[in-house]
Amino acid sequence: MATLQYSLPLTEAVNTQLSQSDVPASLTVEQCAKALAMSMTSFRRKLAQEETSYKLIQNKFLNELSVEALLENQANIDELSFKLGYSERATFERAFRQRFGTTPSKFRELSLVNSAQSSFLKLTEIAQNIPPMSDSCQQLLEEKDKGNLDLQRVTEIVGKDAIFSGRLMGQASKAIYGKTPKNLQEAISRNLGVGTVVNFAIIYAMKDALQDHVGQKIIEQYSQAFLLAPKLFQRLRKLLKRPVDFDIALTEQILVFSLLGIFLLSHKETYKHELMLHSLIGIDDLRLLNHHIKESMGISIFSASSLMLSLWHIDANLVKQLNHLEKVSQLQIKSNEQSELILFMLSCLYIAATDHDDYSALEQKAELLNINSFSELQELLVTVS
Repeated sequence: MATLQYSLPLTEAVNTQLSQSDVPASLTVEQCAKALAMSMTSFRRKLAQEETSYKLIQNKFLNELSVEALLENQANIDELSFKLGYSERATFERAFRQRFGTTPSKFRELSLVNSAQSSFLKLTEIAQNIPPMSDSCQQLLEEKDKGNLDLQRVTEIVGKDAIFSGRLMGQASKAIYGKTPKNLQEAISRNLGVGTVVNFAIIYAMKDALQDHVGQKIIEQYSQAFLLAPKLFQRLRKLLKRPVDFDIALTEQILVFSLLGIFLLSHKETYKHELMLHSLIGIDDLRLLNHHIKESMGISIFSASSLMLSLWHIDANLVKQLNHLEKVSQLQIKSNEQSELILFMLSCLYIAATDHDDYSALEQKAELLNINSFSELQELLVTVS
């Protein structure tokens, strides 16, 4: 089985122990530590230094095992059921259907529809045919490129677009942005900010362009998650136990746009959009989802986002950063603190948008990343649904 590789030594060793076990679901933390000739104290401490834990590693391994095995044509479902700790195949199939909304066999069939290469070419074709953005969005981007984008100019452009103005007033009036603004200029200057308005213009433009081609629930909930990104970022910075040096404007763009590719990958004309829909329902780990989507569809979520932004001629530096994030996510290059925090926030937005209600892994990750009071972030995230 082609497993996801990890660059950190002890994490690799734990994955090796899990892969060598006949029943990895039953391998306890004590057994793993003993097999690696480590005390429990040292084992847990060193995993914490690698910003993970045995439970996180084991859960990711089992999730990957189930999905990766099903994406292989020769996967034996009876054997897979046993490895995952189920007493019989029927129990595994019921659990899988409850989580993914389809049977293991059907999930495997969906993954075999066309090749990854043909799926990639179809996605590129769809992206190239996405309708142009709205006039107000184009004007905002043009003024930004010229360096003319101040509060007065933004208010003037947005004020001519009644629909976008209403949307911004609605966002600015939400409790998470504080006091309700009296007018559009106040909504932009006090509640949202010029940069956020430009980012929101792109999200709404993309949402409108794909409204008839992506499922209503996905387009609505993911749009809401993207719009929530700036507030999530602001709150996380306040909850960090020690300051982290972010490029605030660029990081906000990364958070707003990194998952935009989900719209393209879920497009009804893509060859494997049904596989994508079931994967979004069943896979609650963003890194794992990204890996398997790349394997089966020939392009990752981050790369799909870059493709869409490039075709709309959005900031080249942003596309460069998304490509960097893609390499970090695929574990091709070593991550740093900023990258890990960005991936954590994207995982938060993904969980919120997908309606997964188990935040335990994120809470544990927050503790490892020195984030105080994860409950405050969770309180914000549940506003998406």
